[in-house]
Amino acid sequence: MATIGIEIVDAGLIAARDGARVAASPGVALVEGTVITTGEAAAAATRLKPALVNDRYWSDLSASSLARAEDSDVSHADLARAQLAALWGAAAQPADEAALAVPGTMRPRELGLLLGIARHLGIPVAGLVDSAVAAAAGIPARATVLHLDVQLYQAVLTEMQGATVLRRRRVQAAQRAGMKAMYSAWAQVVAEALVRRTRFDPLHLAATEQQLHQRLPEWLAALATREAFDATIETDGSSFTATVRREQFTLAAEAWYAQLAELVRGGHRADEPATVALSARAALLPALAERLGSLPGLELVVLPDTAAATAAAAHVAALGPAEPPALVTALPRANAAAGGERRRHVDIAATHLILEGRAYAISEEPLVVGAGEGEGRRIAVEGAGISRSHCTLLRDRGRALVRDHSRYGSFVNGERVERETELGAGDRLRDGTPGVVLELVTVG
Repeated sequence: MATIGIEIVDAGLIAARDGARVAASPGVALVEGTVITTGEAAAAATRLKPALVNDRYWSDLSASSLARAEDSDVSHADLARAQLAALWGAAAQPADEAALAVPGTMRPRELGLLLGIARHLGIPVAGLVDSAVAAAAGIPARATVLHLDVQLYQAVLTEMQGATVLRRRRVQAAQRAGMKAMYSAWAQVVAEALVRRTRFDPLHLAATEQQLHQRLPEWLAALATREAFDATIETDGSSFTATVRREQFTLAAEAWYAQLAELVRGGHRADEPATVALSARAALLPALAERLGSLPGLELVVLPDTAAATAAAAHVAALGPAEPPALVTALPRANAAAGGERRRHVDIAATHLILEGRAYAISEEPLVVGAGEGEGRRIAVEGAGISRSHCTLLRDRGRALVRDHSRYGSFVNGERVERETELGAGDRLRDGTPGVVLELVTVG
């Protein structure tokens, strides 16, 4: 028996076994009467039979019937079921179980429907994992990780935090900044280049328009290492070729790239260095990685296309199946120190906490920071994401410690506190998100 990881997103499904991709299927379905075709065969008909094609059933998973009257008995759930059945049949062997990696934008009712579909197909789902957390937990990275994925109809930024356990904090979407809109713009760029060079317009014929769209991924891959590519379209025994430059693609996508850069910039604080984990889909977009990598305070890591599926399978296989499966939004980091807790090296222990010009001593008597009043030594602070008893500071055997009790986290120099950590002179303690910042000093 093996655990098969399956990443589910509107752009398509990817299945991985033992870290290797075993099946993939674009998120497209062709509905012809009672016959449903999905994956590559459906993708090959998107321009030939556009009225019969649907590619929104994963981004809007529901049991409602399709809009077309002739498809009144077919729902998005039916299309999802057909595609999942085909993928599972191609990837799995008897007695295998599934671990599903799902985007943070998938709503609870959609997750419930997905599990119902899998149960109806006889697919044993052993666990559900947030795809961004799964993909990023295994990479060497800073405590703050921003996972950017460009899906079919939107881009999704998942903000995560944690030195030893990577936790999902927030999910944001940039509507309309998806692959489909960019691919349409790039198809227009190629068509215009062919018209200028050969007077042949591939968009005037469904067959050549289909050919153009199907070749876009290989041309995008070429631009990863070259400044230009030759776009060739063949029809009726003739061949038409034009050279297209990388800068033409980046210029056509500028509005979307600006939106993606702003999404990433807004995903972290200026005083919090972060790692941007770029999905394989996003990394395929020409010059996007270079643009994001140049943003201040950010380092960039490009993920393999099987990252989410592989990590989801590994997590579920290690812990065993859950019944019923619950969505996992936090995973241990593969590069965490032994014992599950990373100890900070502090040269000089902090003795006081500074807030609004006032110093509070850190002593053996605990000092609680939180919203509102309470018993004992306490600092009352107000701000977004501040819990009533947010964290406790105290001195223990010469060390200054902070212990986090909150939902939204305490952060020392941008790294989330996992249970407790030491505090040194010059450290910055941030409670909540965006929260309140407190300075640590040593006196005497």
